[in-house]
Amino acid sequence: MITLFLFACAWICVAKGLKSSAILTPVFVLFVIITAIFRIDSVYLLPVAVVYAAFAVVAALRPWSAIEVEKPRKFIKRWWKHPRELFGYQIMNTLLYFVPLPALSWIGGAMLQTFGPLVKKRQKAMYNNLKMTIPECANREFMKRVWNNWGRVFTEGLKFSTYRHKMEKYVTFRNHDMLFKYPQFILAMPHYGYMGLMALGFVNSGRIVGVTYKQASNPLTNDLLLRNYGYGYVRETHFLPVGNAIPMVRALRNGEVLNINSDQRFHGAPYIDFMGVPAKTSTGLAQLARKFNLPVLIGHVERTHGAHHILAFDEFVDMPHTDDSNADEINGMKKVNEAMERVIRKKPDEYLWLHKRWS
Repeated sequence: MITLFLFACAWICVAKGLKSSAILTPVFVLFVIITAIFRIDSVYLLPVAVVYAAFAVVAALRPWSAIEVEKPRKFIKRWWKHPRELFGYQIMNTLLYFVPLPALSWIGGAMLQTFGPLVKKRQKAMYNNLKMTIPECANREFMKRVWNNWGRVFTEGLKFSTYRHKMEKYVTFRNHDMLFKYPQFILAMPHYGYMGLMALGFVNSGRIVGVTYKQASNPLTNDLLLRNYGYGYVRETHFLPVGNAIPMVRALRNGEVLNINSDQRFHGAPYIDFMGVPAKTSTGLAQLARKFNLPVLIGHVERTHGAHHILAFDEFVDMPHTDDSNADEINGMKKVNEAMERVIRKKPDEYLWLHKRWS
């Protein structure tokens, strides 16, 4: 009964987004393991139950987050689907906390390579994307390598702090001096490799970087997503949710570098060739580059072996500036897409083929 009570208290804390749930959940897991092994008398567990009950009361009385007020969720998502995702993530993080980074990377790759192809929706999307763009890679062996890479990326995200504190061991740089060629620029990256590690390229650089990101559909996991991109570990970075241009404009006016992943599919955007196939492409990056007269630096994170990566800065793209702003934006994004395509074709198994980029 006490086990169920503690579970219910922890679940309430998770559902309401209480930060202390990051501690309560792993403690609950350890409690279950210890009591199963040593059969501790329930009388001695009452103080633990009182503590959990106090946290649960605080969580229950706590108002919903601002994100929840802006985008109200259905009951099933509030109390079951979203808490389940966060609870499972916290348990996994607890069980894998003491696993060394190289082993953790291998485990993630092996797991997703084995079970990823069973997710038929993603497997089909990947196959269709490859069939349109690189048909010679539309086969099971190549797609297994894609799953393996993204399984590694997922579990490596649990160990961003290890990358931060052991940069010399796990991270090398290519063309790092390009960061200082211009006083300000926009960094454009494809969804390729462990993108979050790019934040390490700006450590001790004297530059502040505004990193754009797409908010998680589950607001409870949003902070966890950002930690994979250096949230709380790299003081030179801060994060700007996409969908609102005002923070991006403000960052550029403050002289910051803006980091944008510009290869996502945007509804209502114009079709621009990407990997030889027309794809809906946002021109927001080109608009900002034109407005502030900034060059665009193409960068990517590339896996060398195991959990080791290269932070590569590839080339500067000079954006067109004529009297025709619409043509400039389209032609500018064509140049950006062509530069990102050159990156992807070198090691295509590290690109995120799982989302519906083309349709």
